[in-house]
Amino acid sequence: MKNTYPFLLLSTALLALFSCKDPGRKKTNFPNELKNTRWIVDSGGLVSPEGEKTYYMSKRIDTAIILNFHAIDFLDGEKFKSYDAWECGNDCFTEVHGRYYFTEVHQVKMEVDSIRKWGTCDTPTQIFKPAKDMTFDIMKEKGQLKFIRK
Repeated sequence: MKNTYPFLLLSTALLALFSCKDPGRKKTNFPNELKNTRWIVDSGGLVSPEGEKTYYMSKRIDTAIILNFHAIDFLDGEKFKSYDAWECGNDCFTEVHGRYYFTEVHQVKMEVDSIRKWGTCDTPTQIFKPAKDMTFDIMKEKGQLKFIRK
């Protein structure tokens, strides 16, 4: 009986600790075809909270030489980075960092954590707490992805 009390006390403490934790977003079981992919944004520009309604994206090929572009990289199963690159003369660069997850098979929710500008337009990084949300429907069209803001 003496060994039961410490076990009960420890079990109760662990239960209280984990039940008070913020549940956050639930993991989804939708397929993630974006994981570890890199895209050039052909139309729509930088993927940001105040950005365009529609974005057209093509897979980024590392061997291609592109001087001026907007891009988005899905770094792993939950983080993304949208950024731009410019040839000489326009040395103001922007990066949008955040997280993403699928809410349906062809719908992704993106949460922007920060926007960083650097180069000639060096300004303080904007940090969003809570994160700014964007939700997109995803369609495939002729080898491209089409993101449509909801």
